[in-house]
Amino acid sequence: MAKEENLLILKMLQDGTITAEQASELLSAVDTKPAAPPAQPAPPASTTVPAPPQYADGTLPPMPPMPPMPPELDDEDDEPVADSETLSRARAKIAAAREKVAGMQEQLSAAETKIESAQNSGEQKPWDTVADALKDVPGARNIADALRGIDPKRIAATARRQARRIGRQVRSSIGDLSVDLNINLEAIQGEPQIAAPREASATVPAGGTFRVKNTIGSIEAVGADVPEVRVAGVLKVWGADRAAAEDIAAQIQLVVEPGADGVTVSVAHPQKVRRASLDLKVFVPDATPPFKISLMSPSGDVSAKNIKNAAVILATQSGDARAENISGDVACDTASGDVMVENALGTVSVGTTSGDIDAKKLSGATFRASTQSGDVSLSGATTPTVSIETVSGDVAIEKLTARTLRVRTVSGDISATDSAVDESSTLDTVSGSLEYKPRSPLSAGTVKLSAVSGDIETRLPRETNAILELSSKGGDVEAELFPLPIGTGNTQKTVNVSGMVTANETLGTGAGTRLTASTVSGDIRVEQAAT
Repeated sequence: MAKEENLLILKMLQDGTITAEQASELLSAVDTKPAAPPAQPAPPASTTVPAPPQYADGTLPPMPPMPPMPPELDDEDDEPVADSETLSRARAKIAAAREKVAGMQEQLSAAETKIESAQNSGEQKPWDTVADALKDVPGARNIADALRGIDPKRIAATARRQARRIGRQVRSSIGDLSVDLNINLEAIQGEPQIAAPREASATVPAGGTFRVKNTIGSIEAVGADVPEVRVAGVLKVWGADRAAAEDIAAQIQLVVEPGADGVTVSVAHPQKVRRASLDLKVFVPDATPPFKISLMSPSGDVSAKNIKNAAVILATQSGDARAENISGDVACDTASGDVMVENALGTVSVGTTSGDIDAKKLSGATFRASTQSGDVSLSGATTPTVSIETVSGDVAIEKLTARTLRVRTVSGDISATDSAVDESSTLDTVSGSLEYKPRSPLSAGTVKLSAVSGDIETRLPRETNAILELSSKGGDVEAELFPLPIGTGNTQKTVNVSGMVTANETLGTGAGTRLTASTVSGDIRVEQAAT
């Protein structure tokens, strides 16, 4: 019986149901049974029985005292019987420990039932249920406190933003690496054997287009005081020797081709030209009437600066496109390059696949931007119509003055702050977050904010006159508002509802903007300034 009790005590100590001190006390109580005396050795086997010793007179010596009898053995397990009171205490403690283990087993079973119920219910926030299930389980209270209040949607949104931030850093690092490689390549090649000028000029008909195509270098167009368009550059050739370099240089020329709608200047070279580069600079006159400048390069950068009375078209595959101080329209298109437009007076239309778009200080009639995985930034613009579309890129709008604003993205975040849009604003995202903070009080037009799994956050000025319609099918809707107009009271109203809900509120007179914010599983938070 003692062996089973020892094993049970050690098992409870291993499972953590009793302390080491309690285990030691129980083992000591069980071990108070005295050990059985060692077995007496058997006398050697002999066929002859020795005669007992005798005194000289023939009498027998006295018998030695008898050894003490061993303790009585228990009939059940043939072990010595210990003190009954000590064993009773030990057995009582073991029974109490068994009851404690049974109680813990009931708590664990109840916790498993709650967790399984939360899993099967499909609720949006199961973490609080799991925390409640674990709060009474010994040793799991810290885990329950850590789980309580976890919002998986916010964790996912934070993870997406961090992933996009890392992606931008990687793209920037790759760009820096590319520049370093080019510099190092030229340093390794050394001075070119041939450095020869290449020039061309042409007169562009009124309203025509002047095109420049360069497949072995970059193109830069600048406004200049010249009578006609002039193209100039320095051809650099590296060869095995000077003769080989001269042979390659002779095959690379600028070709001027007049056409029905303008003039095209292109770089003619062998099909597989190597170790040769030609960066071109285009000098553009002030033309009346205006004409168009089109710059195209597969891998080189294209840029236009200080162009008056001319529209600019920039196209490249892996290079960057940059337009600055343009009085006419601007159109830019790249595959993996970035686009930057600053201080353009005409209509701006830009598109890229994986590059970023940065637009500043625009004042044309419209601004349109589209990208797949790049980010879009628009700031300091006074443009009546703005339309932006991305797939996985973020959109950031700041200090915009417009009549209509439309932004749509799939997994990117949208931020529109410190801006004033008179007629309509439509901001739509699927899994990204949405931030809307207008510059001035809303008093007319419509604002539509929608998301599927992303959160919506907006802050409204105090003097706003609007009707709010806030709806969610599975998220939280929170609002801190001052419904009464200024001067009639400063009582704050708080809205805090969850689940499939719709909250309608009136700010000020209500005769102004109609603002709707809707999401499927995301949260909505609206805050109105107190003053």
